[in-house]
Amino acid sequence: MVKLAISSQRFWPVQKMGQLWLGLAGTFVALVVLLMSAGNGQAVTDNLGEKTAQVTTQSLHLQEGFAMPVPVYGLVESPQRTDIAFERSGLLASMNVEEGDEVTAGQPLATLDLARLNAREAELQATLARAEADARLAELTVERLRTLTAQQVESAQRLDEAKARLAASNAQLAEVAAALESLQVERNKSRLEAPFAGTITARYVDRGTVVDAGTPVVRLSSREALQVRFALPADTALAATPGTTLRVKVNESVVDATVTQRLATRARATRTIDILVALPADAGAMPGDMVSMLATTERSERGAWVPVSALSNGLRGLWRLFVVSQDDQQPLQLEARTVEVIYTDGERAFIRGAVADGDEFVTQGTHRLAPGQSVSVTKRPTPVAGL
Repeated sequence: MVKLAISSQRFWPVQKMGQLWLGLAGTFVALVVLLMSAGNGQAVTDNLGEKTAQVTTQSLHLQEGFAMPVPVYGLVESPQRTDIAFERSGLLASMNVEEGDEVTAGQPLATLDLARLNAREAELQATLARAEADARLAELTVERLRTLTAQQVESAQRLDEAKARLAASNAQLAEVAAALESLQVERNKSRLEAPFAGTITARYVDRGTVVDAGTPVVRLSSREALQVRFALPADTALAATPGTTLRVKVNESVVDATVTQRLATRARATRTIDILVALPADAGAMPGDMVSMLATTERSERGAWVPVSALSNGLRGLWRLFVVSQDDQQPLQLEARTVEVIYTDGERAFIRGAVADGDEFVTQGTHRLAPGQSVSVTKRPTPVAGL
């Protein structure tokens, strides 16, 4: 009995191993069936991909260059703007305006202390009174001596001396009068007036400051229509003649502006030419604002314009353009041409690369296409002046 029990335990693992091998065999058969099914599905997919695709094409026209828009920025400025200063030094006695004030032509803006000028004027008035008295006395002396000389009571020499004293007195009177006139000029220069109507846009000093001659006190900008100064490339500036209307972007709004001047000098550093453009009164701009406009510059590149939708991603930063084969002996198929985008405005692109004039390229849906794919073509007419 003991031997039989031992024999039974030896044969039990052999039965288990048979069942395990049978299970593995079934699993292998199932995997083979799945792989064959997947292969059949891929074959079906490949067969579907070989179907002829319907595409829209357009003829490619090469050109020797294109006009590329370039944004140009300019600064809004006032046609008349000046920093106003006194022509003489002195203590600033009063400041009559603040920043933002509107002023009229001739309106007083500030004055200097006049204490010294008042003292000088009093001194000159006293000198003038003395000179007038001396001149009156000399005049009376001349009249008396003229009578006495006629009566031969006085000599002619005394009369000549009296006339000389009268002339000296009159010269002194003229000297004092000139000094008073000069003093009045200094007094006038002690008062700062607006040279034209405008707005105070800056105030540099306060009351009580001792200012030197020529030191700016306030900045005045006129209320006339504002203008913009643009620095343009030479070829663009030459086309901007006075009277030309330009589209200018001001604070997210686009307005029509007029070229008023084109300067006759070229900037040495940038080789650009400045133009002045007058903004309309309702442009909403302020002096110091930055505005922009689109200028054009010529690029000498041989290439062609194509819709952006005609391009698909290529290798190493380049792009692909699908061109329909021109072989009449075979069905129409797609060829992938590598191109480089020189410029794009978002809707179209100027390209150069492995393309030729007259190539028929696919205009859209390139993400669904592949090189060598058979296609059926619907030709789209090419616009006369580019895309």
